[in-house]
Amino acid sequence: MRKVLVHAMDMFDHASSYMVLKKQITKKIGPAGHRRRLKERFLNAGRKSLADYELIELLLTYAIPRVDTKPTAKALLQRFKTIFNVLQQSDERLLEIEGIGPKTVTLFHVVHACLTRATETAVEYRETVSKPEDIFAFIRLHLGPGTTECLHALYLDDARHIVHYQEVATGTVNRVSLYPREVLKPALIHNATGLILVHNHPDGQPIPSEHDLEMTRKLEDLSGEFGIKLLDHMIVTKLQAYSIKTGKLM
Repeated sequence: MRKVLVHAMDMFDHASSYMVLKKQITKKIGPAGHRRRLKERFLNAGRKSLADYELIELLLTYAIPRVDTKPTAKALLQRFKTIFNVLQQSDERLLEIEGIGPKTVTLFHVVHACLTRATETAVEYRETVSKPEDIFAFIRLHLGPGTTECLHALYLDDARHIVHYQEVATGTVNRVSLYPREVLKPALIHNATGLILVHNHPDGQPIPSEHDLEMTRKLEDLSGEFGIKLLDHMIVTKLQAYSIKTGKLM
């Protein structure tokens, strides 16, 4: 009986040692194995095979080596709700999340810049800019996330191609001032015949103020004297846009 008990205790010791060793090995190689499986799922089945937090988790692996990035990915979504919002956050807000460092912040900014440029080229290479939705697609990533009001101008030729685009004014959290000279000078330099004005509302409400409407009327009169037509003035937020010209909310 004693021999049986000793044998059983030896087996228990071996089993315990095995479990401890297994946990140690799993802990050591676990993140790497999980990362590999996550990448394989993405490569084999595409974006729809991953939940939103898993897409962020996979992205984080390129900035955070040898660490389980799932908790950080979930924390980002919990705080900022959507992937789109995550990519638009400032350095300060991103760094508030545990696990986020300068490399990750840079990666997010690069991804955001790529998305912004992709929407720009999608509009630039169209034959014409014909409706407010085209402009919203072009400008929303530039202005939507802004915390202060900024005024941007798009300059078009007779065929409604964008020939130039730039920021023409920066304001405060709830107001931006229009300086017609700064808006019209690039139009004359680039031989533009059409002009679209766009500015953001950081409070998230795309409804024009009386100041916005007065600014539109003033610029429309002045630009007409130079043979330049004000095609629209749009107000954008992260999620919506309003066309003053058409009275349309997008």
